[in-house]
Amino acid sequence: MRIYNNQQRLVYLCAALILPIMAHAQIENISAAFDARHLVVHLVAAFLISVLIMLFYNRVYYYREKHMNINAERLNAQLAMILESSKMQTWTYDVNKKTFTRFSEHGHKETVYIPFDFSQFYDYEDFKAIHKIIQDISNNESHFGSLIVKSAPDKEADSKRHIYKVTISILRYNQRNKPIVLLGTQQDITEDEEKAEKTRDLALMYHTVFNTSLIDMIYFDANGFMTEINDKACESLHIKDKQTLIDSKLIIADMTSLTGIDFKTLDKMYSSSITNVKDITNHIGDFEEGTDKVYYEQYVTTIHNHQKDLSGVVIARRNISEMVLSQHRQKNVAKQLKETTEAIESYIRNINYSLKVSDVHLMHYDPNTHVLEVSNDLKRAQYRLTQVRALSLIKPDMRLKARGMLNRMDNRRKGVISMTLETILRDKTGRHIFLNFNLMPITNEQGEVTHYFGMCRNETEITYTEMKLQEEQAKAQETEQLKNSFLLNMSYELRTPLNAVIGFAGLFNGEHSEEDEPVFAEEIRKNTGTLLQLINDILFLSRLDARMIEQNYQLCDFALLFDGWCYMGWTNISPNVKIIVENPYNQLIVNIDQQNLAMIIEKLCAFSAKHTQEGSIRAKYEYRHGELMITIEDTGHGLSAEALNKIFDRFVHDESVDGNGTGLDMPIIKELVEQMNGTIEVLSELSKGTSFYISIPCEMAGFDKKTEILIKRQQI
Repeated sequence: MRIYNNQQRLVYLCAALILPIMAHAQIENISAAFDARHLVVHLVAAFLISVLIMLFYNRVYYYREKHMNINAERLNAQLAMILESSKMQTWTYDVNKKTFTRFSEHGHKETVYIPFDFSQFYDYEDFKAIHKIIQDISNNESHFGSLIVKSAPDKEADSKRHIYKVTISILRYNQRNKPIVLLGTQQDITEDEEKAEKTRDLALMYHTVFNTSLIDMIYFDANGFMTEINDKACESLHIKDKQTLIDSKLIIADMTSLTGIDFKTLDKMYSSSITNVKDITNHIGDFEEGTDKVYYEQYVTTIHNHQKDLSGVVIARRNISEMVLSQHRQKNVAKQLKETTEAIESYIRNINYSLKVSDVHLMHYDPNTHVLEVSNDLKRAQYRLTQVRALSLIKPDMRLKARGMLNRMDNRRKGVISMTLETILRDKTGRHIFLNFNLMPITNEQGEVTHYFGMCRNETEITYTEMKLQEEQAKAQETEQLKNSFLLNMSYELRTPLNAVIGFAGLFNGEHSEEDEPVFAEEIRKNTGTLLQLINDILFLSRLDARMIEQNYQLCDFALLFDGWCYMGWTNISPNVKIIVENPYNQLIVNIDQQNLAMIIEKLCAFSAKHTQEGSIRAKYEYRHGELMITIEDTGHGLSAEALNKIFDRFVHDESVDGNGTGLDMPIIKELVEQMNGTIEVLSELSKGTSFYISIPCEMAGFDKKTEILIKRQQI
């Protein structure tokens, strides 16, 4: 504004000088204006006007230059601030002179360098790259170039090298449009590069930790899609192809434990979860077979940018399936242990009661006084026994062991002393009492034994139980021997008919008379039948032992079936024997296993027929108090007392009991009756016959009893 005011003043002054002259020229005659006097006046006026005009333009130029300098200084200051804040330096390159000029932070010339001197500021290889860009721009092969360079190594080994981003462009052209001055700007990006390097290192370290972590790591982006999963998580989820799972665009909502969570407001969260592997693997189709459910404890962390917007979600999970399953197993074991413990505690309570009844006592022995105190009260000693008195209560053959125990305590030996001794005392049943002594040393602060404290238990019952167990073990061994004998007998019984079959079959191939062939065939048939019956009995008995014989209960008329079952068993009876069947019912409807009961009656009748060559056999039954009672009596040769004791023993083959049979009929009958919840008894005496009494529980649905019992007598 000041410049324009001065210009106006000069215009006004020139106008003030010219206007009087013009006015005077109008007054005077125009022709007279060009005389000598007037000409001088005009020249002087023109000179003054020129001077004024020159002064005017001088002032205008002065103020304009001053204004431009002020603007330039302001722009330079702004440029200096920009260069300083952006850590930027400038330099120029004169193409013709091949020199570099560096400028200060304020834009002033600083120093002029030849290329060799200027190259000392940069790494040698990087300066070669700068020089290559300069040559390309100087030759109009390019108009712009940019690269990252390093500063020259400092003489001080510890000083760090700076990194610059150098940009080279054309600053000035000549008249032929060729670059003559190039402008170079270099920005110090050392800190940015260090940050970038740290960021890369951090990213590398993150990826290294992410991929090599011993826990499962899963990353979801801001949209909730899985973008990364480490190998450990793939192993836990039994994933074969990690990339296929990532490409399937699995979203975080597919994970049941993270459904319904607002991750935009969430910072971090710790939880335990159960992951169903099929919920994840059904996205990829093919997956490795493994456990359907995986138990995790997981730590969820959200990542936000500077604007606090969600960038991603990191889930770190630890597979605790083994620990959970172990806890489940421990719970099951604890449950079983509790049940076992309860059973043991019940047993212990019974034992403790027995021990209380049998006087369990506390014991205290002092090596100084050699006195043994026995009591059932902590406040007072019930008995005080000297060594002689204590030894006198021990059975003579065990006093040496007792004396050894006392000597160990007298010598203050460390370690628990445990010993069971038989005493001369007797319990209520007259048995010698066995006492178990458990004593432990009590020491003082110096570790010296001062006395012994323990407990005396009555182990009479346990000792005699062990003796009984030993006897039972001996009996079991004897039974095992009987079993072995049974197997040997069965082996013999199997080989005998089999050898007969093979032998008579071989006779057909040798020289023989045709009259002998029926004999051979009959022997083969008979021995084959015996072998088949023996095998059937063994198989049936094994099925009985395995409880594989089904009990098929159904309603049937026992009165109608009883006679037929008896006669089936008497098929091979001697013609000198009379058979008597007493059937007191016209109809007796009972719910019973018809097939097995028929086998029992038939086998008993066959047994009586085999042992009765003359006399009679009587079969009868009666229903009383929910039980069907069947009696089979014969007047045969009977059994001895020894044979009677072994009649149901499957491990003994007695000719007097079985005759030529397999020896398994009676054990089969007894097992069938017992599996039907019945009982069987047998009475027999030599030369007086044998009687079988069977009682089987069953339900009666109806009956029609005869008014007069008709006894069927028949002689076959």
